[in-house]
Amino acid sequence: STTHQEGIFSPVVKAAKIVLGEKTLNKVRAKGISLHSQVIGDFVATADTPFGKAALRRLFTLSDKDGNGTIDKEELREALTVLGFKWIKDKQVEGIFTRADTDGNGAIDYEEWCAEAPRTLRTNLIKLAKTNGGELGFLV
Repeated sequence: STTHQEGIFSPVVKAAKIVLGEKTLNKVRAKGISLHSQVIGDFVATADTPFGKAALRRLFTLSDKDGNGTIDKEELREALTVLGFKWIKDKQVEGIFTRADTDGNGAIDYEEWCAEAPRTLRTNLIKLAKTNGGELGFLV
């Protein structure tokens, strides 16, 4: 059996396991994870709406540390770290950057950002939720 991290919600999860039984708790937990992943997917799917465009614009502006209107590799790396995606290594940053920089000019402009950000966010927000859930003790 895998040992999961204790966290603030561990006592509640352990009590639920006693009351519901492990099998039922696992079904409830799976449903909760599925619903949460759907919420993340639905949020990312708003990228083409006025709200989504505003969110992408704000993320772009915050990531463009030198204010030159483009994102370089170091700015991308820092943005991903600030978002909490601590598992993304240099090789993955390189891959995301290369995929986003469709014109190959060594910088991500706003249009390229809008094309790539939803994919990167969807994948990594789900990973972040799983990491945070583990750290909070939901998986004990």
